Amino acid sequence: MRASKQSAYHILVSKSSSVLSGDVWDSGKVPSSQSTLIAFGGLALESDTSYFWKVKWWDSTGNESPFSEVAQFDTGLYKTSDWQGQWIGGFNQLRTEFSLDEEPVRARLFILGLGYYRAYINGRRIGDHVLGPFTTFQKRVLYDTHDVTDYLSFSNALAVELGAGWYAQGSVNVGPRTLLLQLNIQLKSGKNFTVVSDTKWQGIQGPVTEDDIYVGETYDARLETPGWDRPHFNSTGWSSAVVVHAPSSSVTISSQVIQPIKEIDSYTPVSISQPSAGVYVFDFGQNMAGYCELTVSGPRGTKVLFQHAEMLYPDGNIHHLYPNSPEIDTYILKGEGIEVYKPRFTYHGFQYVALTGYPGVPDLDTLKAYFIHTALPETGEIVFSNKLLNQIQHITRFASLSNFMNIPTDCPQRERRGWLGDAQLSAETTIHNFDMSAAYTNFIRNIQDEQQYDNKNGNVGDCVPFYGHGGIPADPAWGTAYTLLWYWMYQYYGDTQILSQYYDGVKAHLEALVSNTNKTTGLLTFSRYGDWCGLATGDGCAYPSAVVSSFYYLTQLEMVASVASMLGKTTDAARYSSLASNVRSVWNREFYNPISHIYEHGYQTEQALALYLNIVAPSEKNNVIKELLNDITVKWTNHLNTGIVGTKYLLPVLSSIGRTDLAYTIATQDTYPSWGYMINNGATTLWENWEGDRYTTYGSRNHIMFGSQSDWYFKVLGGINLTPGTVGFTSIDYKPDVNSIVNQLTSVSSSIRTHRGLVESSWNAYSANALCGDGGEGTTVSLYCSDGLISGITFASYGLPTGTCGAFKTNPSCDAKRSVQVAQQACLGKKSCSIQVSNANFGEDPCPNIVKHFYIQVSGCAYPAFVYRVTVPVNSDAKVSVPKIGHANVTITEGQSTVWQNGKFVPGTSGISSGVDSGEDITFTAGSGSYVFSVNVPK
Repeated sequence: MRASKQSAYHILVSKSSSVLSGDVWDSGKVPSSQSTLIAFGGLALESDTSYFWKVKWWDSTGNESPFSEVAQFDTGLYKTSDWQGQWIGGFNQLRTEFSLDEEPVRARLFILGLGYYRAYINGRRIGDHVLGPFTTFQKRVLYDTHDVTDYLSFSNALAVELGAGWYAQGSVNVGPRTLLLQLNIQLKSGKNFTVVSDTKWQGIQGPVTEDDIYVGETYDARLETPGWDRPHFNSTGWSSAVVVHAPSSSVTISSQVIQPIKEIDSYTPVSISQPSAGVYVFDFGQNMAGYCELTVSGPRGTKVLFQHAEMLYPDGNIHHLYPNSPEIDTYILKGEGIEVYKPRFTYHGFQYVALTGYPGVPDLDTLKAYFIHTALPETGEIVFSNKLLNQIQHITRFASLSNFMNIPTDCPQRERRGWLGDAQLSAETTIHNFDMSAAYTNFIRNIQDEQQYDNKNGNVGDCVPFYGHGGIPADPAWGTAYTLLWYWMYQYYGDTQILSQYYDGVKAHLEALVSNTNKTTGLLTFSRYGDWCGLATGDGCAYPSAVVSSFYYLTQLEMVASVASMLGKTTDAARYSSLASNVRSVWNREFYNPISHIYEHGYQTEQALALYLNIVAPSEKNNVIKELLNDITVKWTNHLNTGIVGTKYLLPVLSSIGRTDLAYTIATQDTYPSWGYMINNGATTLWENWEGDRYTTYGSRNHIMFGSQSDWYFKVLGGINLTPGTVGFTSIDYKPDVNSIVNQLTSVSSSIRTHRGLVESSWNAYSANALCGDGGEGTTVSLYCSDGLISGITFASYGLPTGTCGAFKTNPSCDAKRSVQVAQQACLGKKSCSIQVSNANFGEDPCPNIVKHFYIQVSGCAYPAFVYRVTVPVNSDAKVSVPKIGHANVTITEGQSTVWQNGKFVPGTSGISSGVDSGEDITFTAGSGSYVFSVNVPK
């Protein structure tokens, strides 16, 4: 039913799985429209306990739902005193055995392995995570919880492998490999049994003889001890575990709140070459973060090395760029048939692997690559009719995922650190593509931990965790991550609790900035990196900029003032509002040249930031815009020259001044400097620099810092925006700004699966002479006739078709044989039809490992000029702006009903309460539900 709204809810929480009553919490019927992030209000929760809950709700007309299915959550160990074990270590393999005299009914393993761990019970590996967290270890360490009830028997072995991770890695080096573990077991009789880490455990140095995040891993299979992770193992030669120090005397032990790192995808090589004797180079066709699995057989003691790299030299040998990070894994054979090895405690950034020492000639099954990253739920999707934009979106997503390893990182090879500038500049991109609520909750806590550790007087470092990487205090454009991520968690997810929880820390950071301002002007002029890696100066990556620093200072002042007001902190709100007003009052005096009409040097970034802040004097705005457009169109021939800060704001600013056409031109350039230039030079992830080519680089080939543009894709091209003044997608502005570009971009399909439900915004613009549709793999292509039926299929191709509507062309090297047949079966004789774009639907994969598209053109019916599909989640409302695509007089239908005709709103359609002419669009007010708007223009 459309326009559904919640008016009340009722939650029950119980220790009983039947939840017959709310013995832990019975909320009663609560009048509220809030349907997410409701704070628990029951009895104090106990450590290591299972709770069960269910919920019902009432709609706006008073209709009552039944209770939901019962759901469950478990608690961790809340207090340090809950931990009964000792911190142990001394070896990289540790084990113990224990017996149970009755059946276990519930078992939870709480385990903290520093740096990384793998655990086993009775020969079964526990969980499927890889690697582990990176924190300010002296301040906080994180444990995992596993339900291991089904792993247990009467005789049991518990075994753990430990890796150095970051904790014992040379550049961090907090302490040795360390284990803290507790296994709590409830038996059938009601008795409890506990296994903890202590000196009764036994250890040995296992086959992993070296492991390092940067160097790689060495595994000597001759040192394996078969059966060590099973009961009744002969542990002769093993030694007692030793007690080691905790990371610090005041360390906090907390549960993980973020999804684990996992093996998300695997790749077989697309080719193998032999550029020199004994060297085999595998190309996996995709740059990624991860490692390779080796399959090999040969004589005992044979040493096989595989080194990872992002590039090749022209002669075909790998071009490994980073002396600090060799990225070499080594396997020493035990000589027992087919052996399979996959690294446990390291990862690499690579597309290519050079294999040496291999006994024989390898084939495509010798190495398999695994793409690993934090298992972020992939909630956002956007697909364009423009192939290049789809490719750029792909390399942006892959760079984003490659650079989330428990924390957001800069790159997966050279540094792998939590640079805050990269984190904040890519944050809105990641928020629109993935569910970042847990990930950024975790990272904001990391930032506060680093801020509070070692008395930084409110400052944070450029990197979190810090450990000497970058500087303190952070460059303002980097440190601003604390405030921006904190605020965006509220803005996009509606999390009000995080605002109060971290307010004091964010305020302390802001006060540190205030103390560093220019005492005369009140501007923040300190800058270390500024608009990093821009091209305007022609002088390397660093561009210290008072404009950039003051931009972020003003942004934070206004954000914190807003939150302070919301939290009732009126004194703070007044103070920060006053400081912000001062910055606004002096900005133009200090930075603007009224004669040349430029800010500072007149670079694109400086002009764009002033326009973004709406700080330009009204009388000067057109002059400032003129200078910006001149720099883009004349000096840089429709290209950007921005660094990572300016890149985030340039496209949105151009759209805000009515130049989405120019923003689109910049976004789809394929010559230097542009994202498309990277694609044309073989990029499968974003680069660290605009410069370079296929064989020449000035930095990493897998960096996320230039990936802010995907946010613009969703907001401007897709049209998904929060209604100003609202949060958490309670109200949505559907407004694709495409009137000026429909002749270049003919369709966009975008969606975000929010915490409230699916938000979808998809449109197709049709040419004057043909009804067409197109979509990328994984989408649905839909066609709709406003009059008549589809009588013919003029064109259909699933593969790599090219061209525009009315002039499509097939790519013979990639075209599914059943393309036309599938189209005929789905569409002929129908008023509307939908076709799933997938290998399964077309019965083949015409070109493996390549993102495919489906183009279709039909004949025989009249059709609208523009079709706009939106889905508004239940309990939300929306403004839906339907483009008039340059026509003054349009008729708009929704489904089979007319909603706009002769310049007026036509009432009576379910879910749509009003419509107004807003200039280039007709804007409708709508409740929840799915809608299909069709724009018909006079012939």
